Amino acid sequence: MLATSSIVVLAIAAMLTLYAGQPGPGAPRELLREIARITDAEWAAVERGEAVAKVIDTDNREIAVAGAVRIAAAKDRLAERYRDIANLKRSPIVLDVGRFSRAPSAADLARAPFEEYNLDLRDCRPFECRVRLSEHDIKRFHDEVNWRDPAWRDRSAAVWREILAGYAASYARSGRQALPVFANKREPLSVASELGSLVQQATFVGRYAPDMFAFMREFAPPIPHGAEDVLYWSKEDFGIRPVFRISHQVVHTATANPATVAIVTTQVYADHYLDAALTITLALDAGGASPSFYLVSVSRARTRSLTGILRSFVRSTVQSRSRDALRKILTATKTSLEK
Repeated sequence: MLATSSIVVLAIAAMLTLYAGQPGPGAPRELLREIARITDAEWAAVERGEAVAKVIDTDNREIAVAGAVRIAAAKDRLAERYRDIANLKRSPIVLDVGRFSRAPSAADLARAPFEEYNLDLRDCRPFECRVRLSEHDIKRFHDEVNWRDPAWRDRSAAVWREILAGYAASYARSGRQALPVFANKREPLSVASELGSLVQQATFVGRYAPDMFAFMREFAPPIPHGAEDVLYWSKEDFGIRPVFRISHQVVHTATANPATVAIVTTQVYADHYLDAALTITLALDAGGASPSFYLVSVSRARTRSLTGILRSFVRSTVQSRSRDALRKILTATKTSLEK
């Protein structure tokens, strides 16, 4: 599964104008030039059926990748592939995944794997904590977990399940504005604002799927007419420390442009590294006598964890793993759909 697993990592957008007043949809080649500065040689590789993925130049608060591949298959097969989130496990970075129910609860996280690093929060305090949580939720671990009890790990895991289910349920009801304010560092961070900045820069989606872009402004119900969505948790490995995430995926065939399938994956929560993330996948008609389409994926994440000179190597590692993972996912998706 493509957009979600490039998970990490991410959703890029490179346009600075608002959607209103933009020109109509452009060809995939022009879109990739604008977003990723794709070269003629790279586009030629895409036309040959090769997967191309690139790291996008950004400031040190962002990590971004983009890529494309041409697939000789019908686009509805792509939608079918995304409907089954078990396909996420085919990604080279996804270790485990599970689906939330329509009314998210702690029971949906019964088998969620928690690292010891997350469970032992006895030294975690508001504005000085190694995991991303709100001030209220950081305090819960001290109010509700007896760190002297031999069973403290079980109780800590139970608190985690309740907190994460609460984040998922609030988002399902109210969308972007319900996202938490992290208090793990001295300066609180609004996840809603971080995601909003990504959406403002992703206006190219409006050229291909106006209904989807309108929904993306707030991510509040209802989803676009005819779309399908799923809220799920995943554990992912970006090559440093495993990341536990909650994501929301919406699959939509644009009514204003039937030749476009748009898949948008939004990060609701991540315990490490990623403050906000948005991944956009477009299936754009390639024309010709037989069914074929260009699969374009752009992904960007915002983070405060990988800034500074001492962390430049770590950031470079995350970027390269994200790019390589995207290339592998594009290739695997093409192979699967063309069978």
